[in-house]
Amino acid sequence: MAMTQRTLYKTIEKIGTMEHRSEEEMLTAILEEIVKNDRINIIGGRIWKLHPDEKRYELIFEEGNIEPVGIGFRISLKDYEVFDQVARHRTVLADETNRTLRRKGITKYSATGIGNTVKVGRTAYYEYLMAFNTHENEHDPGFMLSIAGQAVTHLLEKRRTEAEKRSLITEMEHAADLQRQILPEHEYNFGRYELYGISIPDRTVGGDFFNYYQIPGDQGRLAVAIGDAASKGLPAAVQALFVSGALMMSVEHESKISAMLRHINTINRKIFPSDKLLSLFFCELFNVKEGLMLYANAGHPVPIHYHAATKQCSVLSVTGPIIGLIPDATFTVGSLNMQKGDIVLLYTDGITEANNGIDEFGEQKIIDIIAANADKPAKVLCQQLLGAVQVFSATGSVYSDDKTVVVIKRPK
Repeated sequence: MAMTQRTLYKTIEKIGTMEHRSEEEMLTAILEEIVKNDRINIIGGRIWKLHPDEKRYELIFEEGNIEPVGIGFRISLKDYEVFDQVARHRTVLADETNRTLRRKGITKYSATGIGNTVKVGRTAYYEYLMAFNTHENEHDPGFMLSIAGQAVTHLLEKRRTEAEKRSLITEMEHAADLQRQILPEHEYNFGRYELYGISIPDRTVGGDFFNYYQIPGDQGRLAVAIGDAASKGLPAAVQALFVSGALMMSVEHESKISAMLRHINTINRKIFPSDKLLSLFFCELFNVKEGLMLYANAGHPVPIHYHAATKQCSVLSVTGPIIGLIPDATFTVGSLNMQKGDIVLLYTDGITEANNGIDEFGEQKIIDIIAANADKPAKVLCQQLLGAVQVFSATGSVYSDDKTVVVIKRPK
């Protein structure tokens, strides 16, 4: 009983989904199965591989009751009309015209294109050809070979897609490891201050970052930054890592916050596309009795300052444009004094924009949580806020983003 087109497709798919070390190993396994199958009227077959730079096909495999041509045998594209015919029609059946092949006993042939097409000159040739030989008196297997071409091409595409996914997953895992290594320890103590930060990426890697920067040669000053790249995934992570690293270098050489942010903005625009924006809040804490903090806010969600004396909150307003937006951006510097018991809470918009399908978490809930935990350590406040956000957005959420919180508290 002759093999049906559906059965042929399933047979090829079964062979193709087995473990193969390479594409060519998969192709040879499929050809072997087609040739040895008694239900298909094929006596032998060959696989040809395109070498576009050389403008020729090379024989990489042959199988069956046929006179060997020889692995490595090559035919120029211009010397064999069949190649152009396959490029135009994908599956071709005709009498053999190549003298070398006819001397090998090949009088009739059929060939089908496999894989993607590659432009050579004005013609797009298939990456591979499967050529089959039949008995002189056999009917042509045109439909069956078209099925074979489609099925094998599908398997090649699937294999490549899976390989790309595996490669991307590996790259993302490496990037995630790098991000974790660069992020500081959650807890940091500096003079009169205690700090605690957590960053939770929405995906394997995220565009949020925070860091603590000890100023070289100045033990009485600590810089703190929090940033959020506007894009998602790996591009955002790359930008966040770059800006965090640039800040690390800048604090060693630049004493003025406004000049530092201008420099960060300039190099960001040179390296990243104009639509790759990043919000950034940068501040410096001084270990003095007055609790001085200097800060600049480049388009970042406004940090909240809890005043212990009045139990009221104020915000640290934006003092300049988001990083990457304007070529010659300028950034003003604000200041405040953190008194004993005061808290400054930094966050990214993944906190305020967390939603339950109806409402966003919002700024007021942050203020309420600060007020309820103002007498607690920075670590507890940070964890309480993140826990509340997770519970709030656990059901019905239609949007998610990286979430980062840094709590700066002056307990003494």
